[in-house]
Amino acid sequence: MEFKTEKNLLEYTKNIIGKTFKELDTLNLLSKGIKDKGVLGKIVETGFYKYPLNNNAKADFPDLGIELKVTGFVRNKNKTLSAKERLSLSKIDYFEIINEKFEFSKLISKNRKLLVIWYEYKKENSTNYGDFLIHNFQLYNMNIDEDIFRNDFNIIRNKVILGQAHKLSEGDTSYLGAATKGQGANLVKQPNSIMDAKSRGFSLKNSYMTGILRSLNSEQLNTTKFKTVTEYINTILLPYFSMTQIDIWEKLTGERRSLPVPNQFNKMISNKLLGKDSDLPSKDDLFNKTNYIIKNASFDKNGYPLERLSFRNLTLSEFDLEWEYSEWKTFFEEVTIVVICYEGTNGEKQGFRKLDSIEKITFNANDIDLFEESYNRIRESIQKRNSLLLPRPNSFENQVLEIAPKGGKGANAYNTFFDNDTTKTCFMLSKDFLFSKLHK
Repeated sequence: MEFKTEKNLLEYTKNIIGKTFKELDTLNLLSKGIKDKGVLGKIVETGFYKYPLNNNAKADFPDLGIELKVTGFVRNKNKTLSAKERLSLSKIDYFEIINEKFEFSKLISKNRKLLVIWYEYKKENSTNYGDFLIHNFQLYNMNIDEDIFRNDFNIIRNKVILGQAHKLSEGDTSYLGAATKGQGANLVKQPNSIMDAKSRGFSLKNSYMTGILRSLNSEQLNTTKFKTVTEYINTILLPYFSMTQIDIWEKLTGERRSLPVPNQFNKMISNKLLGKDSDLPSKDDLFNKTNYIIKNASFDKNGYPLERLSFRNLTLSEFDLEWEYSEWKTFFEEVTIVVICYEGTNGEKQGFRKLDSIEKITFNANDIDLFEESYNRIRESIQKRNSLLLPRPNSFENQVLEIAPKGGKGANAYNTFFDNDTTKTCFMLSKDFLFSKLHK
C-alpha cells in the first residue's frame, strides 16, 4: 500500500485505533511463537499497512521520509500515562559515527519523522501480546527538539572519538540515549582504544517518550532554552557560589535565618532558587522529557561526601520483574543526577556550609552491573520473605548500592519491610562510590 501524502497516511492510520494485535496478525506471527519486541511492529506493517516482511534500512514510508514505530504505554496509579520503555532507533557503529555529522547521519536520515502507534500495555496480558489494544497514534517530528538532539549526538560521538565508547552512559545526554543492546550486550571493537565496548544503539529515552506521549492531546510548544538540566541549574546558581547557606537565604528572602536551621535547609534553598520539583516542567520543556534528579549534598574540603545519596522509597511490587526488564535498571541507565555541592565539615553547623559547585553523576555499564547484585538480593528477600537477605550496608564485597531506612520515619524499617507495598526503605549510594563518581 502506497501513500502519496502525509495526510493520506494519517487518514488511513485512524482506522487502527481500537484494534488488537490479534485482529491485525494476518501472517499469524503470534501463533509462531515470536516473542521479540519487534513482532508488534511487524504485525502492524504486514497486517494493517499491507507491506511484506523486510529488513529494509530505509524508512518504512520512504516517499514521505517517515519511520513507523509501535510502542506501549502504561497507566500510573495517579491516572497519568507513561511510556513503557525507551524507543530503539538504530545501531551505533562506532567506526562510522566518528566520521558523521548529525545533519547527514544515518540516525536522522531514517528517524527524523516518526509515526508512533501507541498501545496500552497491561501486565495481566504480558504473556498474550495479541490482546494489547491500540489507543492512539501521532506523527512526531524530531526537528522540534533538533538542537538538543544535535547536542546529544555530538556528546556520544565525541566520547567515541576519544576512545571512550566503553564509558558511554545514557545519563550523559538529555533525549537521545546510547542504550546497550539487550541482556549481556556483545563486546565490540571501538576506534582509538584497545578496550572493547558494549554494543549500543540510539534510542529515545523512556522519559522523552513519556513527554511526547503526554503532548498527544495538547498543543505542542517548544519552550526549551537549555540543552541539559545541568546547564539550566548552573546558569541560575552561578551568582551564589562561595556563599554560605545563611547568606544565600538572606539574599533570596531578605531575612536572616536564625540557628539552628532545619535539616532540609539545602532543599529549601534550591526550591527558592530553582523552583519546587513540581514547578520545573512549567519552567522549561526540558524537564518534561528528561529523567533527572536534583540533589543537595555536603562534602569535606577533600570532596569526600558527608552523607550517602538517597533515592525514593522502594516498593515491593517493582521487584516482580527480572533486573534486565526492571524499572530500576532503566532508571539508573537514563538518569542524570545533578548534585548541588556544599563544602563543610561534620563538626560544622548547617547554615555555614558554602555553595561550592554543581556536579553531574551518570552511570556506565559497569555501574549498572554492580547495581544488579543489590536488586537481585532484594528480589530474593521478597520471594523468601526474609529481611536478613536485604542488601544492607556492607552486606557483600564491592557493594555500592545499599538499602537503608528512609529519613526519620524509617525506624524498624527492615523488620517491617514486607508490611506494605511501599516500604520505609530506599536505595542509597555508598559514600565511597559517590566519591569515585565525582572524582573520576
